[in-house]
Amino acid sequence: MAEPFEKFIKAFTPPKYAIKLQHHLITYFEGILPAEIFKFWGSYGFGDYANGLIKVVNPIEYADPLYEWLGAEDPSKVPILVTGFGDIFYYRKLSDFGDEDVCFLDIHHRNIDICAYSLKDFFESFIVNKSKANNLLKSTLFKKAVLKKGILQFEEIYYFVPALILGGKEDIKHVDKGNGVTHQSLLFQMG
Repeated sequence: MAEPFEKFIKAFTPPKYAIKLQHHLITYFEGILPAEIFKFWGSYGFGDYANGLIKVVNPIEYADPLYEWLGAEDPSKVPILVTGFGDIFYYRKLSDFGDEDVCFLDIHHRNIDICAYSLKDFFESFIVNKSKANNLLKSTLFKKAVLKKGILQFEEIYYFVPALILGGKEDIKHVDKGNGVTHQSLLFQMG
């Protein structure tokens, strides 16, 4: 696979069974997303990478929860990855002149941060940086959750019971799993 995704593929093993890119997505996101992401989706597909630690998602399936959190529908903001704990990485097309960034929506702490100022930097430097990724992806807790709750299905995430906003803790004793889109929306409604 071409450059920006090589390090990502080495860091996060692709799923054995991935959902390949459907042509209508190219038509839908053409002019918003860079061509490289379509190549990546076509070669590797949507699915649970590194056993669900990070999910490469069909943006249409995660657009509604993202827009709910952002307060309005905005086609220039496209969800591209979801963590095993339901947090969303989304691409932002900032201008027609190539200005872009990738942001992180932390649904548990109700926070948004800019991760990288280009899709290429995000995949080549940011998400493959072990200390940054381990912190955002909650890698250690994820491993414990797999042992205690089992492997995630593609539509599932781990979450905290009670939710952190209601006094839960980022501890294995407070982890459960369920539908990601549903839980993202429920967490928003709690706030």
